[in-house]
Amino acid sequence: MADPGRVVVVAAGFALWAGGRCVAAARWSDVRRLRAYHRDAPPSDALHLGVDLVDGTVMELHEAAPGFDAFLDRASVTLPGLLPYGDWHHVLAAEPGASDGVVLFERKSRRY
Repeated sequence: MADPGRVVVVAAGFALWAGGRCVAAARWSDVRRLRAYHRDAPPSDALHLGVDLVDGTVMELHEAAPGFDAFLDRASVTLPGLLPYGDWHHVLAAEPGASDGVVLFERKSRRY
């Protein structure tokens, strides 16, 4: 398996580190959508989170990355309406590659 990186979580946001350097960072308020999916074809069971940001950037977090659980823990209290882990993880774990993924969170669009 390739290096899954490391997810660093702080109160204001999070970052993805790989090879000893920060490759992407965002504030929680920048998250537009969060989707869980399997990226690799079966028999791989690698679970990923696609983090779509308001600027169009997509960060991909790997389930094996240190800090992944901390990301989900903080997201559950920071992103209102986030689908709870128990409601989606078992579905994707049971059927790798059988699903296009599950949208865990989607920010309602703001009108100015």
